Amino acid sequence: MNKSIFLIGYRATGKSIVGKRLASLLSLDFIDLDEWIKDQAGKEILEIVAEGGWKGFRKMEREALSRFAASSRPLIVSCGGGAVLHGDVWPEIRQNAVVVWLKARPDTIVSRMTQDEGSSTTRPRLKEGDISIEEEVELTLRERLPLYSKFADLQVETDRLDPDQVAQKIIKEVAG
Repeated sequence: MNKSIFLIGYRATGKSIVGKRLASLLSLDFIDLDEWIKDQAGKEILEIVAEGGWKGFRKMEREALSRFAASSRPLIVSCGGGAVLHGDVWPEIRQNAVVVWLKARPDTIVSRMTQDEGSSTTRPRLKEGDISIEEEVELTLRERLPLYSKFADLQVETDRLDPDQVAQKIIKEVAG
């Protein structure tokens, strides 16, 4: 594999776990962008957003995207769900990487998010106000779906596949 693979998609679509599996199967380094940002800041995302707002976090995210887009060696990069908001960075990423959109239905996303213990304490809400997690997912997806579609070279539905199946499908499509 001589190109990086950048995984995009909403929260709880499997980007991190699939990214780790891909990195292992392809013998490439794995970068979880959110984890990398947390390590660099020495803080949880919840703290970063509490201190600098989403604008502060997005600035860090954009810088990290640019850094890994310019990597001289192939990587597997799991992007945060909002990474597609940085439209100016994606042309460079797409020159050096295959962008794979991991998709799931809203009900699957909500189910996975509610099963993910601790996500409510480590992942800040994306929308202000008194709205349900279901409404937040629907509203945010409505904004981001066109961006995921615009930047993706490949789409993989993760609703009915386990992480190993998703990784194998990506390898077949990308390296096949």
